[in-house]
Amino acid sequence: MKKRIATLAVALVVVGACSSVVLALPPMGPPKAMVGQDQWTVGLGISHSEMDLEAHGIGREDIGLGFSPASLDRHDVENLTTNMVLGSLGFGVSNSWDVFVAVGAADGKDDITEDPARASIVPNRYTGFDSSFDICYGIGSRVSFWEDADITWGGLFQIIWQNPDGSIDMTADDPGNPPAVLAGDAELDFWELQIAVGPTWEGDNFRVYGGPFLHIVEGDIDLDTAGEDSFGIPWQVESSGEIREASRFGAYAGAQWLVAENTTANVEIQFTADAWAIGLGAIWKFQ
Repeated sequence: MKKRIATLAVALVVVGACSSVVLALPPMGPPKAMVGQDQWTVGLGISHSEMDLEAHGIGREDIGLGFSPASLDRHDVENLTTNMVLGSLGFGVSNSWDVFVAVGAADGKDDITEDPARASIVPNRYTGFDSSFDICYGIGSRVSFWEDADITWGGLFQIIWQNPDGSIDMTADDPGNPPAVLAGDAELDFWELQIAVGPTWEGDNFRVYGGPFLHIVEGDIDLDTAGEDSFGIPWQVESSGEIREASRFGAYAGAQWLVAENTTANVEIQFTADAWAIGLGAIWKFQ
């Protein structure tokens, strides 16, 4: 048994290191315990998602005379697009309680608009953010609350940590002059929490599930760009802030079916007011 567990753990690490994982709204699966007491599962999920984030922080600029005093500003992270492959290792603490760990890698693409607190200043727009795939990891748990015939009510939570970074271009429109373009780096460092409750309906070889969920994002964003303004004067802009989700509540639905002995596949969709995701996955159960 120990040898088998060690083999599964190694396989999970290999899958996570060689795969791509999505940043926002990772697939959740049914809101109920599925593993079984003292049993193990290995899972693999892929997903595509888009979401909006908000960031509140400070920014400062240097136009050749030294940095100006920092001022409050806000960033709108628009349509953060991510792609994810996430490997997981699950264990059944009891027939009604599962726990799992996950590891993978995530990329991210988006545009970021900075809205300065001073309305007289033209907002800076950051474009071209395209991070490489970076390692992400997480933990989670599923619980069954109540069962009645073919319907089980339960809940789950999972939390994923991610740190995508990459190059970015900043454009500032100066009325009457050509737009200034600066180049630099952007880094996001955040965790993403999902909590869901709802029913799961069981058929002969498949199940259908869904319900409402809570989606919370907390973390930091750092932007650092440099170049020249439209008059050829050196210009550097630094900005940082705390990021959070644009909308917190959503709903999801999915289906899971038996494709072979001890092997199930699933498809899932998720929506909030400012985010959506679609995912596919498979789970292998071991004694």
